[in-house]
Amino acid sequence: MLDGLRRTYCTIVGFAILCATPAFANHVDTANVTVTCNAYSFSVAASALSPGTKYQISYTIETSPYAGAPITGTIPLTATSTTTFEATVWGSFPALIGTYNFTGTASLVGHNTVPILFSPTSISCGAPPPPPNSGKGIDTASFNGTPLVSGDYVWFNGNFSVKNIPKTGGVITFTGSKILDVENGSLFTSAAPNAQITFSPTATCSSTTFSTMTNTWITTVPLKGDDEIFLSGVAIPVPSGGVLGGINVTWSGVFDTTGAPGMSIDWKWGAAVYSSIATDPNSLGVKAGHQTACGQSSGDHAGTPEGVNNRNQPWKQFVIGGARGGGGSNWTGSWSGTETVTPTAVSDPGPGPKG
Repeated sequence: MLDGLRRTYCTIVGFAILCATPAFANHVDTANVTVTCNAYSFSVAASALSPGTKYQISYTIETSPYAGAPITGTIPLTATSTTTFEATVWGSFPALIGTYNFTGTASLVGHNTVPILFSPTSISCGAPPPPPNSGKGIDTASFNGTPLVSGDYVWFNGNFSVKNIPKTGGVITFTGSKILDVENGSLFTSAAPNAQITFSPTATCSSTTFSTMTNTWITTVPLKGDDEIFLSGVAIPVPSGGVLGGINVTWSGVFDTTGAPGMSIDWKWGAAVYSSIATDPNSLGVKAGHQTACGQSSGDHAGTPEGVNNRNQPWKQFVIGGARGGGGSNWTGSWSGTETVTPTAVSDPGPGPKG
């Protein structure tokens, strides 16, 4: 089938040259994925774009034999003064055990689709090793006295800054995240989204997308970092019966610097109440960095939902008082105290008796 497609393409190209037809516009040129036993990096290039036009690149990755739902993702973009676009995004997934092959496609939505080239095309995986560097982050803060009403949503959002980023870049992850009502021990959620933040020497601004497959916010940040880098966020509906004001809430999770020693993380979180907010995280338009967010030059804090609903109404206009916010222009809620986490190496005791 691929040979047939190639022949058809060559025939069309030959015909186009003879007839001097303009080149096909708006298309993905290449899509490549590098895979490991629990992560992937997806690189894509598109060309012939129209400056100022909004596009979306989507991709799907599947395993054989079947190892869970396909990995899917999207990259929204607005073409700049140049007509080309290149990007690399990273993602993680539950660790594979066994031998797997990979297939997938990438599309410039509404234009063309190409097969993804994988490296390696097949991979054999054993049990995952312990994380090389990790540290638990626990941060507790109080809600204000405004009761929460069923039908509204609490937008929990965390951000951080970091010291000692390696000159070659690095990756920080945040997993095992839980948000707990300390007063009665009940969970707002036991599965707040994970986070994967890549500090890239080639990134010029900060961006974030949400992977529904892996329940992970995937954020890319310039090497210099930012004073507020979006960590993770989740909009949780207020349960029936509401929630009393003034409660203490703890957000916890595990930071991992994926092998890079010496990084020090200062993190904090906020919570604002919205009468309406997107249930699809990618529709929130979350601001990825306070000062470095791509295409967002306002002074809004990292974690602000900058998107609009299907009536073109900004989500920000639905913020109301409650949780750690007073409504108005407090779109993230006031910050908790800052907690410092310095992940340290986790030693592998290796085989043998454990005492």
